[in-house]
Amino acid sequence: MWKEVNIDGDGVLGIECDGKLSKQDFESMHTWLDRELEAAEDKRALVIFMDAFEGYESAAAIWTDMKVDARHATDFSRVAMIADQKWIEWGTKVADLVIGSDFKWFDIDERDAAITWARENSMGSAT
Repeated sequence: MWKEVNIDGDGVLGIECDGKLSKQDFESMHTWLDRELEAAEDKRALVIFMDAFEGYESAAAIWTDMKVDARHATDFSRVAMIADQKWIEWGTKVADLVIGSDFKWFDIDERDAAITWARENSMGSAT
């Protein structure tokens, strides 16, 4: 399951991933992202909280996640991933090299630093 996380201030969206995510989870996340991005005047930053993420329910969920990622590859100024799983850290480093947004991994005890990092760029883009 996923849910929106409210982050104080403008320009930063938050998502929390909990447990195993399904194809339907990613489809509803995609719909939410489209709605939020359409309403924005400038590029937003995204903070993804993944400390309770356990993986994917199926191959269809992985495929749908990849499609959502590809669809939104250049929609964000920055994406902060907060997790303690090493494979997520490695994936974030690869994404930073190939995707149009600035990706950075943060350990779960660096939550405030991740939000600050994401917010800095979103505030800068508004000027």
